[in-house]
Amino acid sequence: MKKSLLTRSAVAVVAVAGLVGVTGCSSSSSGPDDEVTLTVWNPQDNWRKTTSYYEDKLAEFEEKHPNVTIEYVDIPYGQYEARYTAGFTSGKDAPDIFMGQVSYYAGGLGVADEAPDDLQKLWSDNLTPLTARNFQLDGSWYGYPVSSDLGMQLYYNMDQFTEVGLDPAQPPTTFDELQEYAEKLAIQDPSGKVTRNGMALRYSGNPTGIVDKALPYIHAFGGRLYAEDQSTADGYLNSDETVAGIQYMQDLVNDGVSSLELGSPDDTFAQGLSSMTFREGWYEGWLTQNAPDVNFGVVPYPEGPEGYPQVSLLFNWAWMVNSQSPDAEIAWDWMRAVSDPELDLGLAELEGYLPVWTENFDTPYVTERNDYQAVEKQIEEGAGPVYNAPYTNQIATVVGAAIEKALQGGDVREALDGAVAEVDELLERGR
Repeated sequence: MKKSLLTRSAVAVVAVAGLVGVTGCSSSSSGPDDEVTLTVWNPQDNWRKTTSYYEDKLAEFEEKHPNVTIEYVDIPYGQYEARYTAGFTSGKDAPDIFMGQVSYYAGGLGVADEAPDDLQKLWSDNLTPLTARNFQLDGSWYGYPVSSDLGMQLYYNMDQFTEVGLDPAQPPTTFDELQEYAEKLAIQDPSGKVTRNGMALRYSGNPTGIVDKALPYIHAFGGRLYAEDQSTADGYLNSDETVAGIQYMQDLVNDGVSSLELGSPDDTFAQGLSSMTFREGWYEGWLTQNAPDVNFGVVPYPEGPEGYPQVSLLFNWAWMVNSQSPDAEIAWDWMRAVSDPELDLGLAELEGYLPVWTENFDTPYVTERNDYQAVEKQIEEGAGPVYNAPYTNQIATVVGAAIEKALQGGDVREALDGAVAEVDELLERGR
């Protein structure tokens, strides 16, 4: 099954590459008086208010381009990959501007345009350097970050800490303490079934999400997915260190601390069915809006045996310009319009996530957030392993499936060993 999926992906890539070779034009074909429609695709997930915000805030762009109509298309998150593949492969229904992952759409498919020189400088000078490499290819910017994902943080239910005799002012600071606290917080029914997670794990759903949420455990033990030079996964994905990180997760399940049945960590924490979980900064805003009765704290990751799990991204969402758009020059003007610190801060406040401009990290919106202590720690520690191989999406799918197999009871080393060859094939394809 996996080989057939990879084969279909390869066919789509060849088709897109063929399209790029045939069209070969990224400059505007429209005259200054022509009526132009720019299509902007937004996969609706955590950015549900972004479209309406931009519709109301781009007056300067509209004044400069009075003949341009912007058509925003909100695509359900579960459908976006199929929609993107169909659009870019056919060339008939492709967007001018789209949100996606730079490593794949610029490096894998080659359908994202390299940013102009002025934006290269603007973004390099002003956007947080902590995640910059995730939006670049060979040192050049291809996308404008949607938000700052500084890795995950430890969210914990303060009332449940008090309930079991733990001091909510002293959350766990090491992975050993994390396990101890989780064991105290977990609740089982008389049959031994977990009815409240001590520590919630991502165990099902999109395999990319599974491996993304496993990164703190992997990095805490000194592991990584593949070599920094993207040469191989052998000796990295199946290293003793990576095995130890996934084994730690499996032990939480085996010890009756984490359930594989209660539901997603996001939902169970909001419902009071999980006492602790790892999640990104946007989750604070989501909890505030969707679970106002949950009394939660947010602190940095605990220290692992090999130190603090630094910032690494798999979901490096960015706005990009279609390199084959006949109106790419106008599309880049749209990108210039949204690349603004005031818009960045306003949108971050509206959506509840962290901004992307460095200057906005000193605003009260950031410094007064519950997660500011964690944000400071993440900035202080710096970037961790960068996973921006061209086919990192597909690599993550393979690795996520292996981790899911391990969490369901499979031998950890065997599961990771079994994924190495497929990951190496994808790394080779990207070179």
